[in-house]
Formats: sequence, C-alpha cells, structure tokens
Amino acid sequence: MDEVLALAFATSALLNAVLAVLAWRRRSATPAATALAAAFASLALWSATGVPLNFPVSPPVHAALTYGSFVGILGSVVSLYLLSRVVADPHYRPPRGQVVHLAVVPLLVLAAAATDPWHHLVLTRVTPIPQAPWFEVRWGPLFWVHTLWCYALLTSAFARLLHAWWRGSGPVRRQVGLLLLAGLVCTAGNVVVISDPAVFSGRDLTPLSFTLTALIDAYAVLRVGLLRVVPIARAAVLENVRDAIVVVDAGGTVVDVNAAGRTYLRTRCPDLPVDPVGLPAARFLTARALGDLPGGYLSYELEHASGLHLDVQVTALRDRRGRDLGRVVVGRDITEVAQLRAQLAEEAVRDPLTGLHNRRHFDTAAAQLLRCAAATGDPVGVLAVDIDHFKRVNDTHGHAVGDLVLVEVARVLAAAERRGDLVARTGGEEFVLLLPGADEEALAVRAEQVRAACAALDVPVAAGTRVRPTVSVGCAVLPHHGADLTGVLAAADRALYAAKAGGRDRVVVATAPPTAPVEEPRTTPAP
Repeated sequence: MDEVLALAFATSALLNAVLAVLAWRRRSATPAATALAAAFASLALWSATGVPLNFPVSPPVHAALTYGSFVGILGSVVSLYLLSRVVADPHYRPPRGQVVHLAVVPLLVLAAAATDPWHHLVLTRVTPIPQAPWFEVRWGPLFWVHTLWCYALLTSAFARLLHAWWRGSGPVRRQVGLLLLAGLVCTAGNVVVISDPAVFSGRDLTPLSFTLTALIDAYAVLRVGLLRVVPIARAAVLENVRDAIVVVDAGGTVVDVNAAGRTYLRTRCPDLPVDPVGLPAARFLTARALGDLPGGYLSYELEHASGLHLDVQVTALRDRRGRDLGRVVVGRDITEVAQLRAQLAEEAVRDPLTGLHNRRHFDTAAAQLLRCAAATGDPVGVLAVDIDHFKRVNDTHGHAVGDLVLVEVARVLAAAERRGDLVARTGGEEFVLLLPGADEEALAVRAEQVRAACAALDVPVAAGTRVRPTVSVGCAVLPHHGADLTGVLAAADRALYAAKAGGRDRVVVATAPPTAPVEEPRTTPAP
C-alpha cells in the first residue's frame, strides 16, 4: 500500500511537471499560460515532497519534507489566484501593492517554517504512528493563519472563475468549468486531511486529489484547448479592433476601454489619463451617448474632433432578467466616408464647368438669404450678368473656346465675391450675384467693378487670335425694385435687357416699379 501511494505521488509530480513545461512553452500565446505553468510547477513540487513520506523516515526528515511542501502549497495557491484573475480579465495586471502582498506573506510563512524547530508555531508535534511510516502531526497557530490566508485566496479565485463561467459562452464555460472542477478536487482532498490527519489511519491521501487535478488540467490543456481560447479571444478581438469601444456601467462609470477607444478619447480630451477606467463617462462622452436608449440601441454620426467623424452605436447591456447593467459605446472612424459625402454634396450644387454654384443651390440659398435680410431690414442687391455676343464666340471659335470664356468670366465673378455674397451660374452665359447689405449706390459701384474686370479679360484661343469678352449687367435692389426674389430678379433682368439694348458692355440700374394712381373718392351731388 505504501508503494502504491508513493507511486501516486510520483505520478502526480511527473504529470504536473510535464504540464508545466507545456504551459510555459505557450506563454507567448496567452497571458494565462504563465500563471498556469506556475500552478503546475507548484503542484509538482508539492507532490514530489510527498514521495519520501510514504517510506520510513525519521521525525526530523518528516518535518523537513513537510516544511518544504509549503513552497508548493503557497505557489499553487498564489498561481491559481493569479490564473483566475487573468482568465476573468485578460487585461489584469496586479498592482504594486498586490504584488507586495502576494510575495511578502508567502515569504513570512516560509521563514516561519524554516525557524519552526525553535518556536514550534507551525508544527506543534510530529509523533510516529506504530507499525507504519506515518506520523501524527499537530498543527500550530501559524499553520492555521497560513491556511486561512490560502483559503481566502482560493475562495476569491473560485468566485472569479465562477463569475467567468456564468457570463461566458459555450466553449469558455466548458474550459473554465474544468478549472473549477480541478481546483475543487484538490481543495476537497486537502480539507479532509487538514481537518483530521488520522481520518485515513494516519495516511495522507492528498496525492490522489493531486493526481485527479493534474489529469483534469491535462485534459483541459491538451484536449479542450484551454490555452488556445481562454483568455486570448477577448484580448485579440477588443484590443486589436480598430473601432473605439467604451463600456459604461449602470452608474455611468467607465469599466473598460480598448486601445482604439483610449486613442480616440485622448483626441477629444488630451488631459485624459492613459487608462480612463473608473472615471465618470460624462467627462468625455456626449450626453447623447449616455442618454436614453429607446429599444436598447442608438446610432448616430458625430464629429468627435476637428476633421474626425465617427459613426457611433450605443447598445444597452442587460442581464438575463432584463436588469440594466450599463452600455457599450462603439465608435467607428468614417472620416473618409464623411469627406466623400461632403464632396459629393458640394459637387451636386456646383456647376461642373465654372465651379460656381448652380441654379438649384441658388434658389435654396437665395431664399434663406432673403429671409435673413427681411428679419434685419437690410437691402439685398442683385446683379444679373450676361456675356455679350456669346453665341458669336461659339459660332466663330467653337464651343471649346466658349467654355474657356465662361470659365474666365466665372473666375472674375468669384474674385468679386465677398463674405456673405452668393454667386451662381443660372444659365448658359447668364450669372447672378446676390449682395446682402448693398443699396442702389453700392450696387452700381460693385456692378461697374465686375463689368470693368470682365472687359479687361484677354483670352488666347489660337496662334495670333484672342477673344476679349464683355458683359452687360442689370442691377436691382430688394425691396426697392421688387418685394420678393421673383420680383427683384425680374427687375434685374429688365435692367439687363436695357443694357443690351443700349449697346452692351454697360451697367443699368432698374427703375422703381410704377405705383398705381390713387383715385380720389367721388362725390355725388345731392338731387
């Protein structure tokens, strides 16, 4: 029987050692591998110290091996705790205070075990049992303090693994479930032995639970693919995705942000900490992203920063009972799409030849401009511009030259445009300028400037041949020459026709429309 138990210890030690090597080789693939390798190595050491104890040894040797097993015990407990943290959150990195705690407490326990022969606070008594290579061990107060600390860590580890299992998908739940089962098996065996060392006639059967734990862990690693899926999936997806992802809890606190999210948030808030987890989301997310979610979903576009456009999707998070857990805010960079849309929208309101606004845009923008002028009571000047003898240019030199003349005249008109003005090509060789705030006198000055600039054009069309276009300009002012856009445009057109009839290359200002005579009331003489 003793040889069988020794073999069980040795088998457990060897199996855990092999698994430690396998896990260590995969440490670059997942952050869980390092903690898992440390756990396997600690179990291997713990099992190995139990092999000699199944053969006759002296009490000092038995005590020394027991003290040595504390290295494996503490290592396996700390490693399992760290493994549970990494499996539950792949971004977990122990803070400095926790690192100190997880290192100092085991070192103090090991120091107490090393000095136990002088104070006997770890092992109060080690008494041989007759006719067997076993000993009755009485645990001291420091042992129970160490045991409570270990089981506090294990309880925390099991709670985190259970939470990860509850929230995980099918493959994740299966893998985390195997970790839970493995941990519970060895823990149960150890609890039985610690509670009553003589329950199995003084025999320590903990190696059996160790062996079962090693077999379950081996199945999880070699057959189920623990290291291939847990927990690299979340890190690979969230940290490498280009979309910004921010997770906010029900209280409005940020609980997770991926790398892209941190980058985008700092473009809006340069003073934001490197890791905004734990900060109020209202500090850097818009009220719309944090507002009501009708139907549990909201999608909109946002200019997150100057020149940076995002497509924002907000999804509510709820548990199985429908209780609000928070929300996920996902932002995708659509700057190129937004710029393309803006470009297409601009092209839709531009004349493709001259680059001036077209008639469609003119009608819409002019109506809005006149509404604003009506609200302030300011006048609006209108210039109707027409290129003289343009048909003759096309007939003599061809349409290519005609297009060139149109472009040059449009360039002059665009140069004459001031802030708030509206310039458009409304027909073949016809243009209209709206000049807010220009009265009749100022309008005549601007019109003459336009006419003179066009008359100064000298367009080369062929070797030794040039075209010198001129324009006729009709002027009208709203509300003096018309009560609305239609009326003032008609007045400007009449003035333009007058300029054409007067010899072209000139400016004519519209005259005020005639007013109807007021009839005097008639009186009828009394009969």
